[in-house]
Amino acid sequence: MIYTDAIVLKQIKTGEDRRILVLFTDKLGKISAASKTTYHSKSKSSAVLQPFNYGRYTLYTGKDIYNISFGEVIKSFYKIGENIEKYAYCAYVLEFTDKILAENQRDTYLFELLTDFLEIMEKRKKEYLLIVRAYEIKSLIHMGIMPQLNECVRCGNSKNCFEFSIKEGGVICESCNSNSDDKLIYNINTNIIEVIQYITNNSLKNLEKLRLEKKVLNELNDLITAYIRYHIDLSNMKSIEFLNTCLADGEKG
Repeated sequence: MIYTDAIVLKQIKTGEDRRILVLFTDKLGKISAASKTTYHSKSKSSAVLQPFNYGRYTLYTGKDIYNISFGEVIKSFYKIGENIEKYAYCAYVLEFTDKILAENQRDTYLFELLTDFLEIMEKRKKEYLLIVRAYEIKSLIHMGIMPQLNECVRCGNSKNCFEFSIKEGGVICESCNSNSDDKLIYNINTNIIEVIQYITNNSLKNLEKLRLEKKVLNELNDLITAYIRYHIDLSNMKSIEFLNTCLADGEKG
């Protein structure tokens, strides 16, 4: 038997009373585990099998997959589901985390980061996007693919860096400015670099009360979104389509 805490990233229904859960565990990393709903018929809550749940699970190894013999809820984060926009952002982060995690590889940092993210988002009243991008930035740092912000990626100059190259992975100084029509090069201001560095240097919990002007937040969003989509394969992510639909409906409302 294996006893582990875990966050449910995904639930897949494979039969009338059978589910496959993608679990992000603190001991085993990302795993898939089968469960029969009858195992939990006496549970106080069915949340133990639902995405966003942070629970404690008893596992045993089967032929090709782990099996869940028991699970109990530590924290369900049920309030996330009370706001459709918040839910859409959190669903994206779960799928993003699933994408970047290797199978069966323990990752204590990301496990704690995801737990902090869900706790913050459950309580947060607005500007969900900022915490999502902060989560992504910290994930990029952890993965070793964070863009270079302190000096020009071409020459190492630390002054007058007013452009950002998505492809090259960092800022470009005035001297190296190619004046090209490359759509992967963004004009930036020092405020954005300072914001990213502030996010980098503070824990997610310390960012809980951070607020940004709409213009700055939009610029941060465009930059980080473009960078992640270029360097990480986010194809076939259902949560992105769902999130875009929710945001479009919100603008109409």
